[in-house]
Formats: sequence, structure tokens, C-alpha cells
Amino acid sequence: MGYLYITGGSIRNRKIIGPQNQKTRPMQAFLRKTLFDLMPLSLEKSIIWDIFAGSGAIGLEALSRGAGKVFFVEKDIKMTTVIARNVKLCGFQEQSQVLLADFFDLKRWVSRVEPPEIVFLDPPFPINPVEVLEKMYNLFELVKNSLIVIRFSKKSNPSLECPFYRVIIRRAYGDSALLFGSFE
Repeated sequence: MGYLYITGGSIRNRKIIGPQNQKTRPMQAFLRKTLFDLMPLSLEKSIIWDIFAGSGAIGLEALSRGAGKVFFVEKDIKMTTVIARNVKLCGFQEQSQVLLADFFDLKRWVSRVEPPEIVFLDPPFPINPVEVLEKMYNLFELVKNSLIVIRFSKKSNPSLECPFYRVIIRRAYGDSALLFGSFE
């Protein structure tokens, strides 16, 4: 079993359970730290969606740094169990909701969440990030005022052109690209 560490906030250095399979690719600690260091919005009391949540590390980082509530959306039942264990390990049960659902099946989960200030999208690298943004755009009324942060493989999609997504910050680290933006 692999472990990850929270990189900042109230539970900095807390050890959490990492993925136990080869399908889930957790965001490395330095990249999570960078993501939050670049964050152009305050996390204080904000509502967050952690989509393709994996181990829940991104949402837990947000809670550690002051977010008010995180909705973790993950389709792998084993990973939702890991997220629930990590939420409990970190003491964030009251501020967390773990949803076993496929992001692309919007009807299964959208009715159970609140409009977010920030959405984290970390799809598996084989999934086209433009398709993810297009699906998220279907929720425009819920996310029109949200910061949308997406991580994807820069090898498979080096420029990421999406006409309705306005990029505010673009960074690349190794094979990962991070975009911060919003819908127009």
C-alpha cells in the first residue's frame, strides 16, 4: 500500500493512503503544492468539487488549507473506500461527501452537490481533457462563476484548445500540464 502526504495547511505532513492499483495515478506532492501555491482564489470556506478524485489527495489538501466543503466524485468503488478512510484519518467527515459515480454520468451525481467556487479535474491521462471540459460545460449554470482547474498529459494534448474555456494560468511540469481557467 502506498502513502501520500498532505503538503500544507492545518494537517500538513499528515500521511494518507495512496492508490493500491496501477490504474490510479496520484498527483505528486510537489505538483499538489504547486497547484495550491498558484491558486488565484482564496480557499477559505469555499465549496470544492474534486472530480476523478482517486485517493482524495487534492480535496484533502483543499480542506487542510481552509476549504469549507469538498465533494469527491470517483467511479472506482475501491478508491471511494480509500477516500472515505482518508477523510476519516484527516478528521474532515463533516466537510466531505464522497460520491461513487462516473463523472460522465451527470444524472448520477449532480443533484447531490452544491455549486462550487473551485472545480478540480484530474482525469486519467488517456481521457481527452477537451471532452472532460465539454461535459463540465453542460453544467454551466452550476459552474459559471467557478474556477476550473484541470490536469492532463501534455504529451497527448500539448495545447488544449477549447473555445469556451478561458485560461488564466498555464503551467507544465514533466508530463503534466495544469490549467486554471473559467468558462465563457
